[in-house]
Amino acid sequence: MAEPAGVTEPAGSHRFLSMLRGALERFYYIPYCAVCDEAVEPPTPSPFVCKNCLSQLPFRMGKEEVSWEGSFPLYATFFYKDVLPGLIVSMKFSERTDRARALAPLMARTIQRQGLTADAIIPVPLHRRRLAERGYNQAAILADFLSKSTGIPVLNSLLIRHLETDRQSEARSVRERKLHMRDVFCLDRTSPLVAGLAGRPVLLLDDVVTTGSTLMEAARPLLAEGLRVTGLVAATGRDRYLGYGEAAQQW
Repeated sequence: MAEPAGVTEPAGSHRFLSMLRGALERFYYIPYCAVCDEAVEPPTPSPFVCKNCLSQLPFRMGKEEVSWEGSFPLYATFFYKDVLPGLIVSMKFSERTDRARALAPLMARTIQRQGLTADAIIPVPLHRRRLAERGYNQAAILADFLSKSTGIPVLNSLLIRHLETDRQSEARSVRERKLHMRDVFCLDRTSPLVAGLAGRPVLLLDDVVTTGSTLMEAARPLLAEGLRVTGLVAATGRDRYLGYGEAAQQW
C-alpha cells in the first residue's frame, strides 16, 4: 500500500536501518587469504593471510635490519624466497594488489619491533610512462595500506622518477644496474612540501631489494635535501632465513 502524500519515514528509522545493515555486513563478512584465496579464520597477524599460508612466509625475524652498502639503514620483513617471489611478482604485474593489503600489516610489525619513527612514507615512484602501462604503482599501494596500519601519512608527489630506464631484470650485471639508475630520481621543486624538509625522518618504501641500486638512487635527492631516510621493503634476498615457527615465538 502506498504511503499517503506528504508522509515520510522518520530520519531516525533510516539511521537505524543503515546501522543494522552495517552490523550485519561486518558480522557476515569473511576475509579471504590473499595467497591461496581460501577463507581466513582469525586470529592471525594479518587478517588477509590464512594460518597455513602464514606458516610458509619466510620471515626475517631477528634479521630485519639488512646489511648492505647503502648510506642509510634498511629493513625488510621477509626473505625473498619460497612463496614471496610469486606474491611480489603477481602484486607488481598481475594486478593482485590485495597482496599488498595482506603484507602491509606484517610490515607494520617490523616498524613496531624496530622502533622506527617517521613523519611520512615515501614510495619509490614509477616513471609516468611505466605507470600508464601498468596502471598502478605497487609501492604506492603498499604504502597506502601500510599507512592504514601505522597512521604514518604517505607522500606520493614529492619524489619523481623523471628518467625512464630499462627494467632491472633486463640489466646484465650489478654495475649495469647502477649505471641505469644514476640520476633517475629528483624532487618536485614546485611542491610546497620541499620547504622545511631538513632533519625530517621518512620511510622510503619499495616492494623488494635485489642489488639495492633503485633504493639508493631514490634516496639520493632525499638525503641531499637533509632528510633522515630509512629504507623499508617487503623482501630482500640478503642474510639468513627465519621461518614462521621461530618468528611466532618472538612476537
